[in-house]
Amino acid sequence: MKTCIIGSTLDLGAEELGVDKGPQAIRDRQLIDKLRGAGLDAVDMGDIVSTKRALLEPGDPQLPYMAEIASNCSQIASKVETCIKDGSKPVVIGGDHSVNLGAFSGAAAATSNAMGMIYIDAHGDMNTPQSSLSHNIHGMHLASLMGFGPAVMTNLYQPGTKLAKENLVHIAASDLDQAEIELIKQENLQAFTMLDLLKDGLGSLFSIIDNLCKRVDQIWVSVDLDAIDTVYAPGVGIPNQGGLTYREISAITGYIGQNCNVAGLDVVEYNPNFDQDHKTAELAIEIIAKILGTNYSWYTNYMARQR
Repeated sequence: MKTCIIGSTLDLGAEELGVDKGPQAIRDRQLIDKLRGAGLDAVDMGDIVSTKRALLEPGDPQLPYMAEIASNCSQIASKVETCIKDGSKPVVIGGDHSVNLGAFSGAAAATSNAMGMIYIDAHGDMNTPQSSLSHNIHGMHLASLMGFGPAVMTNLYQPGTKLAKENLVHIAASDLDQAEIELIKQENLQAFTMLDLLKDGLGSLFSIIDNLCKRVDQIWVSVDLDAIDTVYAPGVGIPNQGGLTYREISAITGYIGQNCNVAGLDVVEYNPNFDQDHKTAELAIEIIAKILGTNYSWYTNYMARQR
């Protein structure tokens, strides 16, 4: 399977600094070699580099650094669209979660907006400039992909809505703003929260995933590593003390990879400044491999060392 790795150093959509180092730190864990060892024909396309915060003016306080974010995301979109049209599966490594605005926009362009999204995140990312308390762009981009928000975001790369609201499955939310809760109810969005997971279990979630994969031809998967409990993923900007366990994230991503036609994915918010013994970076590589339908894990890594 042809796979293209696209890095983005974009960190302007969030307040926590350090995620700009994420793409290179994951590469330093032999990302390409490990994906190739898992059977993927992985090629590194390099980074789309964002201008440093110190060299920029924030601009509109409701949409800080939007011009640079839009530029970076448009470049991501172009690379993603090209990869998909060339028959490859793009893997976008961030950077903060606003890179998903570009990644999914490019994927939608490559598939005439006929794509669904599985979005794994502790947060909703469904605010608008009017509802956001922080005005961080990494908390607004998912809403804009569904057509809610300012034109500079909703019309990024190509005009119009990129993601039909019925084709979103949001997984593992534990920290939703009130405006996001109201939007989910108002628009009848599919959000399987941590409470739902504890109450109904993975079987119910897998049924939801199955239904989505039957409705659409292809799936984009977006993984914010802060959806995972800090015991397993300490290297994130916002540590999560009540997130997905290793067993849960492994099962969910493995199920997606085995049962969905995955067009590509993004893995974001890795902050190596907070990581411990590279465990978050290693988990990110495992997640990428599983979503793409193959396997890399501590066990396969252990067995490789025995050869």
